[in-house]
Amino acid sequence: MRSILGGVCLSLALAAPVLAEPRSFSVVDRSDQYLVEVLFPEVPDHPNQLVPALITVRDKHTLETLQQFKTPAANVPVDSNGQDNGWLLGPFSLLYFADFDLDGRLDLAIRNGTDLEQAYKPMFDVYVQTPQNRQWVLNQPLTDLAKETTSGMFSLIPDDGILLSQVDRDCCWTRMSHWKMRDGELVRLSTSTEEQVQPTEFGENSSMPSGYTLITTGALKDGQWQETQRLEGPTHQDVQRLTGTLNGKIPVDIWYQQQGAVLIGELRYTKSGNGQPIKLVGDQSDYDDKPFVYLHEYTDDGHQTGIWRITRDTEAPYDYTGTWVSSAKGEHPELAILLHATDSEPDDDLPTDLERDQRNGHYQMRDDFLGRDGDLELNILPERDAQGREVAEVTLTLKEVKSGKQIVVAHHSVPMEAENLIIVREPMATPRTGPYHIQLVKNFAVIEHNSAPDSDDYLTGMYRKQP
Repeated sequence: MRSILGGVCLSLALAAPVLAEPRSFSVVDRSDQYLVEVLFPEVPDHPNQLVPALITVRDKHTLETLQQFKTPAANVPVDSNGQDNGWLLGPFSLLYFADFDLDGRLDLAIRNGTDLEQAYKPMFDVYVQTPQNRQWVLNQPLTDLAKETTSGMFSLIPDDGILLSQVDRDCCWTRMSHWKMRDGELVRLSTSTEEQVQPTEFGENSSMPSGYTLITTGALKDGQWQETQRLEGPTHQDVQRLTGTLNGKIPVDIWYQQQGAVLIGELRYTKSGNGQPIKLVGDQSDYDDKPFVYLHEYTDDGHQTGIWRITRDTEAPYDYTGTWVSSAKGEHPELAILLHATDSEPDDDLPTDLERDQRNGHYQMRDDFLGRDGDLELNILPERDAQGREVAEVTLTLKEVKSGKQIVVAHHSVPMEAENLIIVREPMATPRTGPYHIQLVKNFAVIEHNSAPDSDDYLTGMYRKQP
């Protein structure tokens, strides 16, 4: 973050060859109280290198020297042309004046190097001003807080004296914390931790799909630290809009959105059919080292009518190609797909979110690829469990299409992991089929196991919501 030096006086003592000789700078802090002089005895050949610096803080009006500091690794605030780059005074710069402990006196953070393991992360020493003699003393808790903050320096909300820190670990874990200095002590007020939950692997007693985040919030209440957890998700990706042809002559428009492990969308035949959208649901997977989208067409009663198998070309013009396959039994032709991306309508017009009051009801699947009919009755109870989670009553029935013979019936009452996710674990789930989950999305309930659905009594399928 580049600092904006309102009312700041900045002078270059030497204007000789770029980064060739010692340089000094003087600056007045934003409160107009202090004149700060910074001397770099040795200046590197490259402006990104850090070098020792001597910092002198004076009373701006009397020019009395108040204190001197030394830092072994400071950034020289000039660019490759020797011009001021704005990184002398302000947050994340060499010097940062602010009232970190909310006592009415300006404190000071000074850059003292770069993290040894993270080259992008600056490090700071944080000093607080004493009330007795206008001196600054190193404050170890604030210095440690800056050190653990991923950006290298915590943020400040001046009006409330709240310090904000954020710690990131790899791609999938983040903690934001609110702190405050009270009577010289650093007190943690609250935290919010977000951790991406990894999908369940085969053999585990769960069936967690991808795309969910575990939120842990903590707060100091009546002197006691209290934490709560909740699961949020799935993560919604941007809507993809495609237009083109099927079999080289039938115009079509498609949109789809990834919601965790599930894709939902709609298909329109723009110059044929009745003009009504056909609901799509599916997933993504790789085939022959290429990523493919699989979108399944469903009628209102839960029959599958076709599968769109689409991949994006890796060379310009980056068309979307693939094949459409009829789901009719027996011989079924494959038709060529040729589509390209379009931004014809705003995404806000698309009904992609599942409404809470639309979750209950009857869902059905008809004549799937294993020759089964499936029925799901879902009722979310008004009462909650001891942990505050919603409780779902689930009844699942599978039958053979040809004979009408019942294959399996399952009835469970289980707490919901999230408002759109139900996981049935052992011993409720039988050892043969193993744990499974029900993910609710717009117009569908998608049931998956954490293993391949290769048996008639597996409850997997895409069940269409009924009116």
